[in-house]
Amino acid sequence: MELRPIPAFYCCYLLRSTVRHTTLYVGSTPNPVRRLAQHNGQSPGGAVRTSRESLRPWEMACLVAGFPSSIAALQFEWAWQNTSITRHIPAGERITRPCSVSRRSAKTGRRRRRPVRPRMSLTDTLANLHLLLRVDSFRRWPLRVVFFCEDVFGVWQACVERAPTAISDDIAVVVDPDGRAEAHAEPSDGRRRAAGGIQGIDLGYTALRPQLQKSTTLLKTASKHACAVCRQSVAPDAGRLANCVSSECEAVAHLKCLGEHFLAMDSDAGPETLLPTKGKCPACAIPTQWVEVVRELTLRTRGGKEAERLLRPPKAPRAKKEPKATKKLRATSVVRETPADDDADDDASETDDSLPSMATLGRENTKRDAGGDFASTECGWRYIDEDEDEDDRFSDTSTASRLSLPSHLARGYGPSDVMSSHKMAVVIEDSDDGAEMLD
Repeated sequence: MELRPIPAFYCCYLLRSTVRHTTLYVGSTPNPVRRLAQHNGQSPGGAVRTSRESLRPWEMACLVAGFPSSIAALQFEWAWQNTSITRHIPAGERITRPCSVSRRSAKTGRRRRRPVRPRMSLTDTLANLHLLLRVDSFRRWPLRVVFFCEDVFGVWQACVERAPTAISDDIAVVVDPDGRAEAHAEPSDGRRRAAGGIQGIDLGYTALRPQLQKSTTLLKTASKHACAVCRQSVAPDAGRLANCVSSECEAVAHLKCLGEHFLAMDSDAGPETLLPTKGKCPACAIPTQWVEVVRELTLRTRGGKEAERLLRPPKAPRAKKEPKATKKLRATSVVRETPADDDADDDASETDDSLPSMATLGRENTKRDAGGDFASTECGWRYIDEDEDEDDRFSDTSTASRLSLPSHLARGYGPSDVMSSHKMAVVIEDSDDGAEMLD
């Protein structure tokens, strides 16, 4: 049989029909949000008793959580559903009496009686819950009761006042009316609602990550530590070591030694009690629940992949990819020629100071004139041939002004656009002063 860690969450719950408040249902689940959706027909699954459309939607009135295993939760669920016949409640203390029905057999003609569940009201159901939390089988379990409906909690308080004895102080009772678990646990968009009610329950071991990381680090140097109770070396029992739940305390102890230390401090423990419920750390004296110590130990020794996932360092966030350029530089962008000598460098630097930016040159304002030249009618730039006459420089029909671009300027143009190699010049057309040529 595979040994598993203590579950992070498992509960028994009480459902109530929002259409008929007298109709109740008791069940158990490790995921209340998913289970409620199944009962309401929003997800496949559910129970036959909650499948009637005339009773839907259902709401979660309260739940009991903190069970050390799924088997323990199923035992409590069966006892809550069958309080009239369960062996956990003594016959003299039962609130609900057993019922039975008789039927005549068609084959033999004999009448046969069989027990049935008596129909219980909300008051009877909560009174039996209070009784189960007081019996010896469950009164020392680390349970907590959470109510999501104020009227249900009012009935619970009335049951507490009528009960002959109170439940243990270790069983917490919490009221969460603001996070009421109504019928539709899942929003229409599929996302979880804000924390509150059953939507805010932590169903994983995330809360144990700091304690698990600390215990793993301490076990690597177990030979240097001694048991905080018996003061002996803890190296041989590295797999059965318990550590303090406080992040600032590095005390470790044998599990058996720590259990005996907690039992000695438990005034409610009798001579036949085997497991403690709470105690104080022998080093820092911080109050500690026994289930918190054992849950971390079982997760460390039996968790396997779940423990490895918690110990894995978080992944670094991925760098955002730069968006692709929406526009590419056109081949019509003007690129300055590489000068042939040092004097050309000086002239080019002076020219660069007086020229507009490349973004201006890269605009799609260059147009081809009728004679094949490249001229600009908007930004005032065009290429000319230095050998052509001054009168022909601005003529659209001049054949001597055909442009020949170098290889790094002619990218994107056809062979007909590149004729012969000529020295280039840039003409700046001013709106007021005419034209000025820069070599």
